[in-house]
Amino acid sequence: MVRKNKNKHQSSVTIGVVGAGGDGVVVLGSFLQRLAASQGYFSQMPRYYGAQIRGGSSAVKLELNAESLSLPKDSLDILVCFNWDKYLEFEQELPLAVDTLVIYETKPQGAIKLPEPSFQVDFSKKSKEVTGSTQNKNIVALGLLKRILALPDKKVKVAIETDIELELLKANLPALEAGEHLFPELSLPEFKLAPATDKSAKLIIHGNAAMAQAAIHADCRAFFGYPITPAAEIMQEMQKELSRNKGVFLQTEDEIASAGLVIGSSIVGAKSMTSTSGPGLDLMTEMMGLASAAEIPMVIIDVQRCGPSTGIPSKSEQSDLNHAIYGGHGDGPRVVLAPYDVEGCYRLVIEGFSIAQYFQTPVVILSDQWLGQTFLAINNRFMTEDYPSHARISPAVNELADYHRYQLTDKLISPMAAVGDEGFTYQTTGLTHNEEGAPAFDFETHQRMHEKRWRKLAPLCQRNDLVKVFGKEESSTGIITWGSSAQVVLETVKALGLEHSLKLCVPELVHPLPIGVERFISSIKKLLVVEMNYSGQFYHYLRSQIDLPKKTELYARAGGRLFSRKELAQPITKVAK
Repeated sequence: MVRKNKNKHQSSVTIGVVGAGGDGVVVLGSFLQRLAASQGYFSQMPRYYGAQIRGGSSAVKLELNAESLSLPKDSLDILVCFNWDKYLEFEQELPLAVDTLVIYETKPQGAIKLPEPSFQVDFSKKSKEVTGSTQNKNIVALGLLKRILALPDKKVKVAIETDIELELLKANLPALEAGEHLFPELSLPEFKLAPATDKSAKLIIHGNAAMAQAAIHADCRAFFGYPITPAAEIMQEMQKELSRNKGVFLQTEDEIASAGLVIGSSIVGAKSMTSTSGPGLDLMTEMMGLASAAEIPMVIIDVQRCGPSTGIPSKSEQSDLNHAIYGGHGDGPRVVLAPYDVEGCYRLVIEGFSIAQYFQTPVVILSDQWLGQTFLAINNRFMTEDYPSHARISPAVNELADYHRYQLTDKLISPMAAVGDEGFTYQTTGLTHNEEGAPAFDFETHQRMHEKRWRKLAPLCQRNDLVKVFGKEESSTGIITWGSSAQVVLETVKALGLEHSLKLCVPELVHPLPIGVERFISSIKKLLVVEMNYSGQFYHYLRSQIDLPKKTELYARAGGRLFSRKELAQPITKVAK
């Protein structure tokens, strides 16, 4: 079982692990990612699982990189397979190349053709032999991978001794060592990872955790939510943080109640938030309208999944855009932000609170399953930066006697007292109301309040810092995309060597649309729009806001499977010609 020494070291390796529930697939991937992160390696590790509550199948795809953070390769360098039936469920996510190293526990049946080299290891038998239980077979596999990747023994030992997250591994060292000593004649030097360029230990985090940490940084002290895949980790993280920081956490009976409690806590002065996914966002629509009409700060994180209805809860899609922008009755404005990476998940939650507080409006932050649940090993600098923020405008003491909650100021943003503030009479309602907050049903007042709520958001259209542009500035060929799709587009452009011949626009502020997007569009003659939903929601939204070039192409499809570099190469190459 010896492969030829093609390269002494390589900067990146993509590893797939797949098995049935109970095989410890995620634990194996997590331990390997953490051991590599302790030595300075960057990584991304998406997890794949079915929609069932327990059991079923699971897989991970881990990209270890010595130089920079990058997406996993389209096809695997190494596959560890505990169960071939389960592999068939994730074959699209874990495709094999002609030279993928395959390590499997049981022989495949049927038409599965294994590349060379491939070899069989009875991980369960070896685990039983050294630990008395088959449950540690994933640790045996981890030991074998450790040797294949040539992770230094000394550094691994230090990580196991010092990282509390590796406590379980510390208790199963016999299984780890047994895996290391399997097939002593096996030599795979081309899988030896090059030493990490930046040897500092990397932070392990996913987008959901980054969003929760950002909310705490933004001084959010109240969270209300209902658990839903794939947003549940935000709720779990907020429960942990708020119990530590003396905040308020409540799991509500449904998403309607959670949105209502966000509004209630906001009008008494607390920064508050909820998180959900598509079906929950549907239920929050009426409360979003109330927050818009009553001009109450409100932050909602929507971690998108495949729809409509229950859809595929465990798979990613970008199909909630229409609902986030337009959902609800009666012209209720709101702000929509969309991060495209984990750093953006953190930064835009802080930005979302700032916008919600200052403009007194609901803010929807569109993440997705890929962003939310993919584990990354990265530098933590983005969590230590000082991000600017704005507070809500409070009334002055001399306004006590004649406080108008909806006063028509020059900026159309009214001073907002907190319910319960001494000396203030605070009147608010979802009915059409006048400046004092009292119901008023005449046409002039209704028109004036619509203008107030919409026009106060106009300064956001100048926020070109929330429009990211990459590539050749003077190019007349461009690509525009949003959310996590931008990661694959950026890497595909780079892989094709086109980063110096076209330019790419990624708006993080989607609604209202910043002027920077219009400037980008007006500077090009050929445009490609890329998004992961069947109907091309972003494309049609852009058409409703600005004129697109005559030579505009759309590449859109439903979610359920992430874009690959190979898939996007054709439409990107076509527009670049």
